[in-house]
Amino acid sequence: MAHTRLTLASCAAIALMAFAGSVTAQQTTPAKPATQAAPADATKPADPAKPADTTKPVDPSAADTDGAAGPDDMSIGEIPDVQTEELTPELAKKAIDGYAMVHVKYQDSPLEDYQDLQEFVDKDPKGKEFETDIKSFGFNSVNDWNLAVTTLSFAYTNILDDQTGDLKQQMDEINADTTMAQDMKDRMIKSLKAMIPSDNNKKIVEDLIKDPTYGEKIKLLESSEE
Repeated sequence: MAHTRLTLASCAAIALMAFAGSVTAQQTTPAKPATQAAPADATKPADPAKPADTTKPVDPSAADTDGAAGPDDMSIGEIPDVQTEELTPELAKKAIDGYAMVHVKYQDSPLEDYQDLQEFVDKDPKGKEFETDIKSFGFNSVNDWNLAVTTLSFAYTNILDDQTGDLKQQMDEINADTTMAQDMKDRMIKSLKAMIPSDNNKKIVEDLIKDPTYGEKIKLLESSEE
């Protein structure tokens, strides 16, 4: 199940800090995030342009070549709990506006060094300012904003390169695995399902892409996915 594990690692990054990746992408040639706090390939922020092949199928029977432990060595706590939500046009625009601000103002901040945005707010010298900036766009918390950006990122990535069939195949393979604990199966499948955007979310993002203003802003999501 090497493919599933790698895919979820990428998701974790996005889900935990959808914006951290774009920041890092500007400073170095970004490697696909393999920890829980780095984007989509996403949370190093969640920037997708030609989204990294976070869902590109890999032969599940192939041996790991990076020295990583196999699924039998994983605990359920290591599997990211990827979450998304149903967007509205207003929510999507607020999320992108906030992302555009973070992309510029906090590009030198170590967002990817923290487990999630709330930890950045609590521990980093710029954390409280960051929280105030995000709330100015109408979000109750930085994590609420991150959830919206993560959702946007998955929908945008899917529009650019639809991997729905591959994700469903992975879910079938997990279901068919007789050696994996059921709670791990459920967690993996939940995370993979979250990567498949709803029709509503795809439509909203498609409309943003066509919008003269937001069509350019949404492209900022691409930098962390390269």
